[in-house]
Amino acid sequence: MSAPDPDAEREVDLRSYLSALTLRWWLPAAGLAGGIVIGLLISLGGRQVWTANTTVYLGQPLSPTGSVQIQSDATNPSEVGVIIHSEANLRRAARAADMPVSKLRGHVSSRPVAGALTKLGQTPFVQITVTGSAPRHVQVAANTLAQIVVTDASTYADKLIASWQDQVSTYAQSLKTIDQQLNGGSLSATDKLIVSIQRAQIADQLTTAKQQLAVAQEVERGKQKTFAAATKTTAKSRRNTVIVAALLGLLIGIFAALLWEPLGRVVRRPS
Repeated sequence: MSAPDPDAEREVDLRSYLSALTLRWWLPAAGLAGGIVIGLLISLGGRQVWTANTTVYLGQPLSPTGSVQIQSDATNPSEVGVIIHSEANLRRAARAADMPVSKLRGHVSSRPVAGALTKLGQTPFVQITVTGSAPRHVQVAANTLAQIVVTDASTYADKLIASWQDQVSTYAQSLKTIDQQLNGGSLSATDKLIVSIQRAQIADQLTTAKQQLAVAQEVERGKQKTFAAATKTTAKSRRNTVIVAALLGLLIGIFAALLWEPLGRVVRRPS
């Protein structure tokens, strides 16, 4: 007696499967169509999500002489996360955006922008993100939180700016007084020479103060580099949802076509 040929048995099984699928083609087709419909319904019911991103520069504090970088809150990117998750600041942002603070909690985040070298003392750009269901709310909340971060991180720079502004104003007033004396004609030639020397010294000091003021304003103080604009995203991708649902429906239809006859025999078998 010859042994059974497994290849022949496998060929018979494949033919029976193909025959079942051909005979009951409408089951896979119905499963595919049903999956597409269900996927569309699921995707249409997906909640729309709005995202607002803004980027802030925390500032780079320098020593009073302006020659050495110093460490402060502004050089620590983690400071941003502490500030934007503060309950008081969340409430301020929620009031500005005219939204419940409960809609803001858990929907704000921050991360350093890639490329910053914090180990070398570089202050990175930090991105603040707010998500929610209303575009205006997330946009206003993100911009408000960014301004809060800039203000809190720039206290040292603001004091320097105020000091340099006072010096610039003092030097400018001194030059004005000296010019009035030189143009008044009441000074002797010797006095005019002395006053002219003093004027040159004060003019140099004024130039230095203006330069230091510019450094404090443009380098040491933080600023909001990009303002938030809400963009729409979806909680689920419509295309992916439809594709997955269609494939599941097709597979269910194929299994139904293959199991139709065996299950029918079981149902019709007498008890």
